[in-house]
Amino acid sequence: MTKWTQRIAAASGVTVITLTLMGTAASADPSTPPAAPPTFDVKRVCDTRIPKIEDRANKLIARITGDAGTKGSSANLRARAERAKTAGNDAQADWLNGKAQHRDDRVALVRKAIDQINAYKQKYCGK
Repeated sequence: MTKWTQRIAAASGVTVITLTLMGTAASADPSTPPAAPPTFDVKRVCDTRIPKIEDRANKLIARITGDAGTKGSSANLRARAERAKTAGNDAQADWLNGKAQHRDDRVALVRKAIDQINAYKQKYCGK
């Protein structure tokens, strides 16, 4: 090894050791500040956003669980699938039935979201 190669190797070794020690010291630093409080206005969320979300969720459940005359309901999709099947269009009937099943599955998800909103209201809104 030449003289310069030894110097470069030594400098690289020192750099690696220094960075390792600095990284270990930085990760062990207990003086990190605690989590900050929310940066949004909780009162505004409770007074304006939550009622809008609840209204939207209730409308969605009413639409999905509506009868065959309600546009967008799973019953309407099933009726359309039946008409497509009698017309001989099995692919469209399968697609509509799948779409109706997907909407039925979403009702449970929306109801769970409403329960989470109610828990948030009890905890932060005092209602």
